[in-house]
Amino acid sequence: MKGLLIEGKEIETENRVKVRSPSNPDNIIDEVSFADRETTKRAIDVALEGFHKISSIPLKDRAKIIKKASILIEERKEILSRLLSLESGKPLKDSRVEMLRAIQLFSIAAEEARFILEGKYHRVDSYEYPPGNEYRMVIETREPIGVVAAILPFNFPANSFAHKVAPNIMAGNSVIVKPSPYTPLTALELGKILYESGLPFESLSVLPGDVDVGDELVTNKKVSGITFTGSTNTGISIASKAVQSAKKLMIEMGGSDPIIVLDDANLDAAINVSIKARYEYAGQNCNAGKRILVHKKIYEKFVSQFIEKARKLIVGDPLEESSDLGPLISKEALEKMDNYVEDALNNGGIIKLGGNRLNLKGYFYSPTVISEANTNMKLSKEEVFGPIAPIFKFSDDNEALEIANSSPFGLQASIFTNDLKRGLRLAKELKVGGVMINDSPRLRWDALPFGGVKLSGIGAREGVRSTIEGLTEIKLISINIS
Repeated sequence: MKGLLIEGKEIETENRVKVRSPSNPDNIIDEVSFADRETTKRAIDVALEGFHKISSIPLKDRAKIIKKASILIEERKEILSRLLSLESGKPLKDSRVEMLRAIQLFSIAAEEARFILEGKYHRVDSYEYPPGNEYRMVIETREPIGVVAAILPFNFPANSFAHKVAPNIMAGNSVIVKPSPYTPLTALELGKILYESGLPFESLSVLPGDVDVGDELVTNKKVSGITFTGSTNTGISIASKAVQSAKKLMIEMGGSDPIIVLDDANLDAAINVSIKARYEYAGQNCNAGKRILVHKKIYEKFVSQFIEKARKLIVGDPLEESSDLGPLISKEALEKMDNYVEDALNNGGIIKLGGNRLNLKGYFYSPTVISEANTNMKLSKEEVFGPIAPIFKFSDDNEALEIANSSPFGLQASIFTNDLKRGLRLAKELKVGGVMINDSPRLRWDALPFGGVKLSGIGAREGVRSTIEGLTEIKLISINIS
């Protein structure tokens, strides 16, 4: 039995939810106490006190706390990786990578915050107005905003925790974490590690819960900022409520990243990258390559070789070292895949591989390939969080851009070509937050800004520097020395 975390204590509640493994729903991993609205209000009041404590701690001492957390996570990475795989269904080899990223993220936040928060000295004597600037010194500082609510997705319970907690603690904010109901266990363990590392207990709470918890965090006027990763519908709803109390926003939402394969591309490289970009973690990544666009001259060859590679993927128990794909997160996710496949067939698509659930105990879906994909299909208009690879055909660069930009999302994109100028021309026209030439749309540098345009993001982008900048306030201080 796991309790929620408030003020350094593990608190049990009457509302308890069983956390089940998506690879075997009969396997109850643990029971977790869920918070309610009143518990959330209490956590917010505690976090206000925690804000005053963490913001008064010198930056060097905050860095020691975050560095120690990084060391403790490193020491326990295998146990944490297995827990992550159990509750999320992520293959163990991918969970280890996620844990490594979380370790590095804590370390980077501890190291880089002093540069991000160092401030500026403005030479206002270069301006005619206001008069008397030659006698003024103006400095710019960054100050923490207060209580930040961090709402996590199910697919990256460790890395998203690290992204939303470590930079905010370094900035001097207190944080209330609401993990996904599907994957609360990893977040609870990371919260305990931060307490163990010397973080003031009031400065962090971890509240598993349902929509009431999220709604209280979003609407409560004592919360100053929201950092969210999840679906577009939920993100827009959160933003529309949070803006009414002028909260700072960092909203990372859905994606439908195109992989554009031009006729001069290195076909082997494009196929190998596309396979991993589409099927890693059973396609449940926001920046997965969810639409593959291939020039008509190489289309048949690409599809044939792509199917050959996809057929070799091993779907199985996420704790097995050999597994390439695990299960989807829920029964509802399986039903969505069935609907996408049916809709694709009704709109002229051809199922070249898969297209069905697997006869396994958990929520497993077969790696699926759909050829003759087109923009009338739901999988072209919505974010497909599952192992379905629709392959589109285009005749020239303009048509490729038209298909790629037809999506309401704009997270990332890939272009495969041996003509760099051609690739750069396309990159300029793609309406996305990041373009990878001859590489995977799954690329992400955790220290750099990550996010998208259109329905993929609202507000500041996520990354150590951009998170600290997005969830702090600029203050100018002018000193008259006349």
